[in-house]
Amino acid sequence: MKPTIKQPSSSQSVDRQVLLLLRRKGAQTIEDLTTLTGMRWGQVYSSVDRLSRTGKVSLTPVYPSEYRVSVDRAVQ
Repeated sequence: MKPTIKQPSSSQSVDRQVLLLLRRKGAQTIEDLTTLTGMRWGQVYSSVDRLSRTGKVSLTPVYPSEYRVSVDRAVQ
């Protein structure tokens, strides 16, 4: 029997990509993240939701119903 190598789940991969981009480019809106990553809006939104619930990113309102996403200082 061959050993199996566990690949990161799709959500882990998206989360990692979002975090790397935020560290490299600084705070971005979800729309900016969607453009910069080339991912669908829903994927980025779900990733930001997961990352904010675990305290890895924080959200700052910039306009009504628009938020700037940044890496939490403790995570950097």
